[in-house]
Amino acid sequence: MTGSFSTTTRNYRKEENVKMVKVTYKWISVGIATILHFFVDGLCLCCLYLMIPSGAHDDLLGLFLTYNLLAFSTQPLTGWWVDRLQKLHWILLLSIGLLMIAVVLMILCESKLLSSPFTFWMVAILLGMGNSLFHVWGGKMTILVVGNDMRALGIFVSTGAMGLVVGLTYASLWVAVGLLLQIALMGTFAIRIPVINTKFVQEKVFRLNTSRLQLFRTEEIWLIPILLFVFVRSFVGESISLNIEKNSAMLFMLAMTAMVGKAGGGWVARCWGVGASIVACVGVAVACMLWSINGTNRLLPVLIGVLTINFTMPMTLYLANRVLPGREGQAFGLLAMVLIPGYMLAHCGSLPFQVYFMLAALLLTISVELGMLQLMGEKRRKVFVGSVVINILTNIPLNLVLIAVGSTIGSLLTGELLVLMVEAIGYYILIHEWKRVFIYSLLCNVTSFLVGVLVQFMI
Repeated sequence: MTGSFSTTTRNYRKEENVKMVKVTYKWISVGIATILHFFVDGLCLCCLYLMIPSGAHDDLLGLFLTYNLLAFSTQPLTGWWVDRLQKLHWILLLSIGLLMIAVVLMILCESKLLSSPFTFWMVAILLGMGNSLFHVWGGKMTILVVGNDMRALGIFVSTGAMGLVVGLTYASLWVAVGLLLQIALMGTFAIRIPVINTKFVQEKVFRLNTSRLQLFRTEEIWLIPILLFVFVRSFVGESISLNIEKNSAMLFMLAMTAMVGKAGGGWVARCWGVGASIVACVGVAVACMLWSINGTNRLLPVLIGVLTINFTMPMTLYLANRVLPGREGQAFGLLAMVLIPGYMLAHCGSLPFQVYFMLAALLLTISVELGMLQLMGEKRRKVFVGSVVINILTNIPLNLVLIAVGSTIGSLLTGELLVLMVEAIGYYILIHEWKRVFIYSLLCNVTSFLVGVLVQFMI
């Protein structure tokens, strides 16, 4: 009996050690991809800023736009391609190859051997495509190695912002060459990461189960609100820090804050749940957005807002991967593509203050009322979706009227009463319970009104 017990104990310890080694190996793989993310984004921006003293002044705006459009807008296509490859390391090798050619061209431009406009455009194109391929490779690889783990997703995407600031601040040919050598070195480790592309496995499952295939296609509809949220998040994230002077120290501080937010978002969601975390983070970020625009102490709300809005990035990646199982590369690319319109809209100088105010008021109202519904124990998806629609239909007209006639106490109370009645009708259409409808509409409106007053007081 003693010998049998000791043998069983040894086998159990061996199994535990094997599991620990596997887990450690998975997180090491994520760490390699995360470091590569830092180097790749740093290299791309470093090369772009090297074009400024190299004679590309006339086409500088076009070069930067070309790079960003290729780096972000092509990710759905490169992600679609990644999902159909069984061996992902070919994507990484192609990405590194494009980045190498771009650096070689930059060296030729710096040495005045090549300085034609065509060369600069080629550098921007190569950097954009290399960046696009790397990001979808990293997102797909992380998911296949660790699973759809928000913590790993957040860690992988976190270092990009810091890489951009380093590449911008220390742009030089030696830095570019050093970053490229680091990418090549880390790439030799990354191509050895064994991954199994789940696309091939799931295609077989879908062929055997047609009903599941139909359900899978229906679930894709939920990708639309996810993409809309990412677009709005990009706009809000940029708007928070618009009115603050960005010297090198501030850029590093913002990049570090964003990096901590992205890396920590997965842990926040695991503690509070994805839905509650998104609602809370958006509410805090929007309040900080208003505070940073009108307040006197702008640094604190900017840092808090950047931190909380970046908490949501791994959460949206997680949700998109659930909507598109087996197409993680395409999901990653679609979310990256909608970042550019939000970023460009935030930097559009012609937008009046009323636009920022109305969007902030709408998002804050939606966040507060969704949070209240969760606190009251509501779990039905149709009620949450209906709440968002009702708030869009009531909050925007109310603020338009208040802007037109003025925010007097009488007009504000009249508008709130009308909103209360409209929301009650909307909730009754959804749940057909007058008692619950009255409680929902009253508590949600009172809470959102008081939160609005609190934000105004803070400003």
